[in-house]
Amino acid sequence: MAEKTTNISLRVPEEYRKRLQLQADKKGISFNAHLLRVMEIHLMSSGFGPPSLTSASGRLFQVRCEPYLDNVDETTWAFFIDEPKFEKERAYYLIGIGRTILRDWQVKDKAQVSKEVGLALLNYYNRRGMEADRLVFNQYPGTENDGRRVLQVAEVPETLEQLLDALMTDKWTDKFVSQDEKSQDIRRGRPESALYR
Repeated sequence: MAEKTTNISLRVPEEYRKRLQLQADKKGISFNAHLLRVMEIHLMSSGFGPPSLTSASGRLFQVRCEPYLDNVDETTWAFFIDEPKFEKERAYYLIGIGRTILRDWQVKDKAQVSKEVGLALLNYYNRRGMEADRLVFNQYPGTENDGRRVLQVAEVPETLEQLLDALMTDKWTDKFVSQDEKSQDIRRGRPESALYR
């Protein structure tokens, strides 16, 4: 189903309109699409848009989420880290919760809880000064798994609320995370020159 839209009349100085039109032309998109993207970036950075993170270095990231896996062992979501400034996906993480945790926490909506915990973890790493696109998880061997993190029962408190409180107050430690010097997309082969196209 398409999103509901509303037509509005917007009065802007001619100089702004020209700048916006030049930017839209350069990107090969319509004026309207470009204006919507500018508004979306503003809403993200002001806390009113989709989930976003502003790193300690001032970079703005948009976080997109999709269900990835729900089986007898775990419930995992895919978290896509986009950098709106370059309109590029910079990283892709699989973050999940082991089934025993969900049972112990007596969770009714395991998919929603897994998503919220994944977002809380990304915010926790961000608050600790880690760049959202440079995270490396060493829980599972192999470079193809460096973006995969599944919480297990031995590393979390007895309740979901206790985990979320520990993340908010920085009283939890993730022994499986580190930060690389390069973003995940560069580590996996994207040339740096492609960021600016």
